[in-house]
Amino acid sequence: MFIQRKGPFMKQILAAALVVVGILALQTPAQMAVKWKGSDGWGLATRYEQLFNKYNIQAITGTIYKIDTITPMSDMSRGIQFVIKTTGSEEVTVHLGPEWYILRQDMNLNINDVVDIRGARFSLNGKNVMAAFEVRAKDRVLMLRDEDGIPYWCGWRKRKI
Repeated sequence: MFIQRKGPFMKQILAAALVVVGILALQTPAQMAVKWKGSDGWGLATRYEQLFNKYNIQAITGTIYKIDTITPMSDMSRGIQFVIKTTGSEEVTVHLGPEWYILRQDMNLNINDVVDIRGARFSLNGKNVMAAFEVRAKDRVLMLRDEDGIPYWCGWRKRKI
């Protein structure tokens, strides 16, 4: 009985099947056309990261005096920085990392909190800053870079041979 129906009903089924196949064919190129954002200038091999020297790690202890957003270089997204007043009354600007990463960490730090920071100091736009390696506050540690100085917000690591 079904074989005898060759009229408009079969044409509708064929047309619907072609539409479904066409839609599926269009989705594959769209899914492959992902634009990778990277670390927005905060990643490996960027001008900013080249300033970070893992052999120049220093430690400071002080009180958070100011929390602010920054854009260290023109090709970077916004980041978070602290201004720390050390026990010796020195003010140190500390870059933590990209805003999109830092604000998603479970560490509520506020002005007047005492912190221990390990990081590398360097000059940026004529100002001395520190790029944080880790931040210790209260009973917690916010790890920002691995032992090679590679930021944790960069998923890729150099292969060890």
